Amino acid sequence: MSELIPQHLRHLRARGHARSTIESRCRLLRHADRALPYGLDEADRDELEEYLGDPSWSDWTRFTYDGHLRGYYRWAVEVDLLELDPMRTMPKPRKGDSVPDPVTDAELVLALERSPRQPWGMAIMLCAYAGLRASEAGRIRREDITETHVRVRGGKGGRDGLIDTAPELWAYLRDAPPGPLVLGARGRPMYPRYLINYQAQHFRRIGLPAVHLHRFRHWFATALLRNEVDLRCIQELMRHKSIVSTQGYTLVVGEQRRAAVRTLPRITGTAGRVSSTPGRHGGVDVRTVGAVPAA
Repeated sequence: MSELIPQHLRHLRARGHARSTIESRCRLLRHADRALPYGLDEADRDELEEYLGDPSWSDWTRFTYDGHLRGYYRWAVEVDLLELDPMRTMPKPRKGDSVPDPVTDAELVLALERSPRQPWGMAIMLCAYAGLRASEAGRIRREDITETHVRVRGGKGGRDGLIDTAPELWAYLRDAPPGPLVLGARGRPMYPRYLINYQAQHFRRIGLPAVHLHRFRHWFATALLRNEVDLRCIQELMRHKSIVSTQGYTLVVGEQRRAAVRTLPRITGTAGRVSSTPGRHGGVDVRTVGAVPAA
């Protein structure tokens, strides 16, 4: 491993970066250091472009990896540990669209039915009924949850959050003892990294290969929207800084679109007056559309 990676991580800690950010940066830098032909600190532009061009990555993954690498090289040059930044002239990749990808209600039911309570059932409930990220679910403690509120400590960006407790979640975990809620073998605390690294293996084993924990967070947001919760309220519950981020989690289903157009005012009467009563044919009384008013 590059000798500069530990120094860079210490720099991030000293600057007060969130633990989740530092963990992600560490994981990515180590991956790149192993994958690049001559390691991270000897890489040139061509090698980095090939590395970031992995066709199996989504636009979002490529954008995220690119950002971590740029931060590392920029720091190394600033502190005179590297002479040149190989990414200085590289164009940045497109961020890509954040497409909502919630599990279906049926997938949520199957995931809970087929998963042991620990660690997977508990993690699924925390992601689906509190909208937690996998790393947050792996760190949260029983003391952080009451019948009324869920306190998220050190979430994304190092920010704390407070959200209301869903009755279903409270019923599931209220009898849990103090300490970490997500537990591994023999009741030992589970590292968040375990959930992230082994989730694909678990969901394949129970016959849900397309499922991963973050899709339950998408379900949380989409279920709220489906139940006509205001998007601004969902943003607060998701703990997003921008409502644009929330829109990337909320899938508008066909029933909502059909219900929306049925709320359009209905045209009634021979004079084509507009009524506040929704129409039965997509919101408009089709018998009066284009009708010629009576003389």
